[in-house]
Amino acid sequence: MDSFLKTENGFQTALKLIESINHSTDDFLFIWNINEDKRWFFGDIDKNFDVRKDGSRVNSTPELMRIIHPADQNAVLKSLNEIKEGKKDTHNMDYRWINRNGEKVWINCHGNVIRDDNGQPYVMMGRVSEENVRHLFNPLTSLWNKNKLRIDLEKLFKESTGYLLLLDIDGLAAINLSHGREYGDALLKEVAEVCENLPNLITAYHVDHNYFALTLNAKNEDEVVSVYKTITRTMLEKCTFTASAVPIDKNLFYDETQLLDSVNMTLKRAKEISNNRIQFFSPEDLKEKIAALALLEELKQSVENNFEGFEVHYQPQLKAGTYEIYGIEALLRYNSPKLGRVFPDKFIPLLEHSHLIKEVGMWVLAEALTQCKKWRENIPNLKVSVNFSAIQFEDTFLAEKIINTIRKVDIDSSALTVEITESMDLHGCQQIIDTIKTLKTFDINFAIDDFGTGYSNLGYLKQLNIDEIKIDRVFVSGIENDTYNHKLISNVIEFAKSNAIRTCCEGVESTKELVTLELLLPDIIQGYLFDKPNTAEIIEKTYIDKTSKEYSQRVEFINQLYDFKEKMGIIHFNSSDILRENELGLWKMRINLDINHFEIHIDDTMEKSLGIDVKYTPKECYDYLTSKIHPDYYSYVIEGIRKMIYSNKSVQLEFPWLHAKLGDVMIRMSGKRVKDSDNMIVLEGYHKIITNVEGI
Repeated sequence: MDSFLKTENGFQTALKLIESINHSTDDFLFIWNINEDKRWFFGDIDKNFDVRKDGSRVNSTPELMRIIHPADQNAVLKSLNEIKEGKKDTHNMDYRWINRNGEKVWINCHGNVIRDDNGQPYVMMGRVSEENVRHLFNPLTSLWNKNKLRIDLEKLFKESTGYLLLLDIDGLAAINLSHGREYGDALLKEVAEVCENLPNLITAYHVDHNYFALTLNAKNEDEVVSVYKTITRTMLEKCTFTASAVPIDKNLFYDETQLLDSVNMTLKRAKEISNNRIQFFSPEDLKEKIAALALLEELKQSVENNFEGFEVHYQPQLKAGTYEIYGIEALLRYNSPKLGRVFPDKFIPLLEHSHLIKEVGMWVLAEALTQCKKWRENIPNLKVSVNFSAIQFEDTFLAEKIINTIRKVDIDSSALTVEITESMDLHGCQQIIDTIKTLKTFDINFAIDDFGTGYSNLGYLKQLNIDEIKIDRVFVSGIENDTYNHKLISNVIEFAKSNAIRTCCEGVESTKELVTLELLLPDIIQGYLFDKPNTAEIIEKTYIDKTSKEYSQRVEFINQLYDFKEKMGIIHFNSSDILRENELGLWKMRINLDINHFEIHIDDTMEKSLGIDVKYTPKECYDYLTSKIHPDYYSYVIEGIRKMIYSNKSVQLEFPWLHAKLGDVMIRMSGKRVKDSDNMIVLEGYHKIITNVEGI
């Protein structure tokens, strides 16, 4: 074949043969006479590329350079010169040609050399292919894409040289929204041009819509920073960039995949701090990432092993002023077989990122409701708060699952408060809104946690019918000396009260914070001043078991608080004691008019004052109390109850009632309609025997 090509007839025959073969491929075949620098191309190449002068069958290397992208010319010339000098026999490169429309087109040019009898380079035969590299470049900017980056990094990683710089255009979506997609696309092309003309550049890549990557022949971080500053300075008037950089060093990483993971992790960390900055990778970051992956594997095993290692702790929520327990917040804890106690800020994000939080969250709900039901035997109206993340709300069946769990535990649904963080996108996600509205129909309460740290506005919370606002510790801390936070909390509490929303101040840690907050009249207090999150056993000892040391210590601490407040001129009123001493009983009536169902719940004081020593059901209690009304006053009392139902005002009644021990006594009863519950009308009020009350 070599000898055949060296004759004119043989060469011409070879040209015809190659031209014939070219009809069966989408590539463009070529033959290059190296000594004469004549290059024959075959196929319909002239249609898209100006590779040769009109009428000519050949072109030279200088003519070929006219259609090669300026950024690639030096590398191509270097390869061709090495071919001419006999240093190598293969030319296999990816570079860009400029087509007749001025567009950059990536091609792969692959040719092999045939040497003459003296061993000198004679001709090179090969092909130019577009399809071969089409999957490796971004069609908008014509830069290589992430597929090519991985291929190139594999080689650079073995050489262990340079740096990888990852760039994120800050707020590109907002730029597109403000100026239009065409403007945004033009911006991306401009950024690509800037990247290709940077100092120390090995290769530029457009790896995703708003992400660019650069491999740099940089020796240290200062040289990388210089490249970053060149980019930001050039594009300053149009956009900013957040960047991350890692050394391409096989001593730091296992392989190029771990290197890419690390540069992405570093960029994420940079953006968490602020935009428009560069962050360098540190080995500590990698160690932290590896540790997180190991912990994630443990968490998966724990879930598979029936949630082994997980446990629920509880932090009491206390009524402001009286410090009676209102509710408990369920808080997830984890004990690692290898690491021991792991803090929530380490494992909760892993559960959310892996979506394990969906399974674990429902387990927490069941555990917390079961525990609350047990404690309600001693604290009948105890509430339990359970945190739910945005990931859990992605489940379209979440409402159904929560209701089924409540039914399985057999607890009143009004005992549950679902806590959602303010950072959750309540405005933009209709599914979250629909789930909240569905659960509200079952009398489940909703609280906004960490209020003040996110994006919600008060009016929107009212629109969603949120029941509780939890004011974050960041505003509570040092409030006795912070006039801004004092005013902010005051405004929030004032708004909440006017819209029947409870307020809970979180993170109360000092007596001074407590006293300052209580002057603003929040409903609930929660914080380390009273209790840290504890096991169910410790909560029982502190709040239920009156014989325990912990219970006595809590009572003593509360009394010390009262003494401290009295010294400051703040008098404590123990409403329970006052009502008991004045024999003023409290009642709650629940009515369903459709089925003519009436029931009444009464407290210990009312039960005692009326001489009731039988444990009636609520319906039996209603029947018993109404049966003892003097017949002449029965219609009067029933009419009074009707007025309570249909009037927005309190209604007061006085009537004779037959007491089992005292005979006829005079009763004063006052009540008003409050928020309906479980599709039943609810009335609340007080009740007192006034027969033996002295007057003046």
